[in-house]
Amino acid sequence: MTSRLFCLAAGVAALALPVAGRAQLPYTDLHTISPAIAKAGESLEVTLSGDHLEDIEGLRFNEPRIVAVPVRSAPDDFFPEGRIQKNRFTVTVPAELPPGIYEVRSRGYFGLSTARPFLVLPAGAAEIVETGDISKRQTAMELPIETGVRGIVDGQRIDWFKITAKKGERLLVEVWAERLDSRLDARVIVTDADGRELESQNDTFGRDPLADFTAPADGTYFIGLSDILYRGGGSSYFYRMQVTRRPQIDFVFPPAIQPGQTARVTLFGRNLPGGSPGEGLTLDGKPLETLEVEIAMPADPVSPLTFTSDTPRQTILPAIEYRLPGSNATRIGFATAPVVLEQPGDAAFQTVAVPCEIAGRFETDGDSDAHRFSAKKGVTYWIESLSEQLTASTDTVILLRKIGKDAQGAETLTAVAENDDPPSFFSINNQDATHADTNDAVLSFTADADAVYEVKLLNNLASGGIAHRYRLAIREATPDFQLLTATEQEVTATNGRAGYPAAPLVRRGGSIAYRVLAPRRDGFDGDIVVTAEGLPPGITAAPLVLSGASETGFLTVAAAPDAPAWSGPITIQGKAKVGSKEVVRVARNASLVWGVIFADAMRVRTRLDLETVLSVSGDETAPAFLAQADPAKTWQVELNGKIEIPVKVTDLGTRKGALTVIPFGFPGLHRSPPSVTINEGATDGVLAFEMKPSGNFAIKPGRYQFVLQGIGLAKYRYHTGAIDAATAEKARLEGLTQGIEKQVAEAGRQVTAAQQALDTAKANAASATGTDQAALAQRVKEAEAALAAAKKTVADLEAKVKRGRDLASEAAKTAEAATTKAKETDTRFSTLSLPITVEVTAPAPKS
Repeated sequence: MTSRLFCLAAGVAALALPVAGRAQLPYTDLHTISPAIAKAGESLEVTLSGDHLEDIEGLRFNEPRIVAVPVRSAPDDFFPEGRIQKNRFTVTVPAELPPGIYEVRSRGYFGLSTARPFLVLPAGAAEIVETGDISKRQTAMELPIETGVRGIVDGQRIDWFKITAKKGERLLVEVWAERLDSRLDARVIVTDADGRELESQNDTFGRDPLADFTAPADGTYFIGLSDILYRGGGSSYFYRMQVTRRPQIDFVFPPAIQPGQTARVTLFGRNLPGGSPGEGLTLDGKPLETLEVEIAMPADPVSPLTFTSDTPRQTILPAIEYRLPGSNATRIGFATAPVVLEQPGDAAFQTVAVPCEIAGRFETDGDSDAHRFSAKKGVTYWIESLSEQLTASTDTVILLRKIGKDAQGAETLTAVAENDDPPSFFSINNQDATHADTNDAVLSFTADADAVYEVKLLNNLASGGIAHRYRLAIREATPDFQLLTATEQEVTATNGRAGYPAAPLVRRGGSIAYRVLAPRRDGFDGDIVVTAEGLPPGITAAPLVLSGASETGFLTVAAAPDAPAWSGPITIQGKAKVGSKEVVRVARNASLVWGVIFADAMRVRTRLDLETVLSVSGDETAPAFLAQADPAKTWQVELNGKIEIPVKVTDLGTRKGALTVIPFGFPGLHRSPPSVTINEGATDGVLAFEMKPSGNFAIKPGRYQFVLQGIGLAKYRYHTGAIDAATAEKARLEGLTQGIEKQVAEAGRQVTAAQQALDTAKANAASATGTDQAALAQRVKEAEAALAAAKKTVADLEAKVKRGRDLASEAAKTAEAATTKAKETDTRFSTLSLPITVEVTAPAPKS
């Protein structure tokens, strides 16, 4: 039995079923925060939706100056501080907060949830909300230029807006949806007053469109916004759209500058202030403007810690962000060698001196570029392309050929090496869905003689254009590494096609694991020591060591049986000796955006979080904990030999049936891992593990770390504390109601007394004569008023009694529902050991 990588040991799921039916230990998955947009200086109410939003008490933003408090009803007798409105919060954004995309998570019974983006606009931004029926052009909503509108697309419908534009005015219609984790795959069309389509656009920034529209005449124009497949409905199909004249930077060229240097680059875009439109350049049929600017690069290459919907490899590429006043941000990379510009023209190749980094483009469909350089015998060179990682629509291929001459002196080209894609981080058994790959080709070779070599760069997609840019580095090794972690819901091999996001939650006495991915550069094979910093009391994590060429592993976090509840950010970092320098890389955590059932058939959209977090449950205990019997033991074995690992299970009271134990995350172990079964009630077993190369196991001498994974069933009860809380609330409400019922009885007696007083006043007034009549008539009026007030008091109190009984009945139903939900179920779970080290040596030579 195998299990999904990028795991959390929160449970093993039958993911092809609907969410409610997935048999796994639960965690909180935040689907939407609505609205997910606010202006600086604004307070607004938001509503949450998601799975397992139990007892949500607050929100955590990565920016602590953004605060959220629960929405409460007006105070009354039953709720003196107001009743908390479930999953509703008032969010306040300080006026001085810079605009941008921040990150928010809910915090509740199951700790911190998965993360969602939250867009903060400038304090003075004009913003409106979609209202009314705007599903027809005739009822289109007026949208002023430079005003943002937020709304939700309904299924099978189009949202229509109308704008007023002047002839020749260049307007950009931009939609934010996918970039804010909306499910909407937006399409925008622009029509004239007669309904003729003038522009349409769907995919510009991922799935988010940017329509470039120049008005042919003064007048009114209409903008239609829909899902490209006409899906929609519900808070997860939200959007923000704006029609603007602001600058838009599409890309920069050259795309990289060496660290610590200052260079001039050209911005390509629309509505650039002072930009030149005279070059005749176009992008998707629209004219591009250019603007030269001078950029000073920092000395240390870093990746911006900002939110982006780009892929993990695109996001962690070292770069700076640059923007013009009012424009979007564009990224400029750190070159790894002196930058050389591609020389366009008819020449068959361009000669360059190495080391260098060539800045070029695939100018036209089917374009390829050749570059020649002189190599020295015995020197190892690395040739790396960066293009898809620049967000270009490319899939590069590198062909390396040696230039020579035949007997007649004619030039010959001898194939040396080629590469399409670097090794994938997806496992061969398709048991993971987090996308940490790149299409950018890279290879290395050692020159067998002083000679000229040719590097030919092609685009597998055969597309070309001004934005199809690339960086092509030819250099001797400059070793380095990057660091990612990933959290993804586990599944079993019998149902391993799905991919769903997960929030890291460790239960008392249990463990979870962060999958660690360390893309190495230029053959770096030094040890990377990965540690977790900032862990709370009761939580431990042994270091993970990625040795040799290993690029993946698991960092296990374990909770003591008495670990207190906690949630917050932690730091996972890797240290390595690169040459004579110690290099430290802080990991960014990769998350799946939405769950997909057939994750083995597609790349599930993956992006990086702004924080790596951990939650510790103070209410639930893990079913079991798995460990190597001697946690400190390092195994040594010859290739083709076998180790027998004593395994120990600590049951914590709820395990049911057998626990299947397998080696998990062993580099090169693709399929059919060995296993040992530990029956219910048993605590010990031995895992026999052969270090024998095969089609399922690419093993060679080296030092490896892996973990043991145990998969089994637990007798689980869902949030039993909710029963006690609802029962206590019912008792509290019944007690208050009983107190009010006593007030009703006392008020009834006051009504009787007031009635008697009125009867007496009326009798006295009837028998009065002379001057006493006026005074006694006044007493009758006063007695009538007193009686009316007493009756009103009774009515008010009786209404409170009714409300109290209704509230107590509601609490009783809540307790009943919680009891039903907490019925014991057989729930699949997983437990992970701390890392185990194996040193595999070459077999002794035969005599």
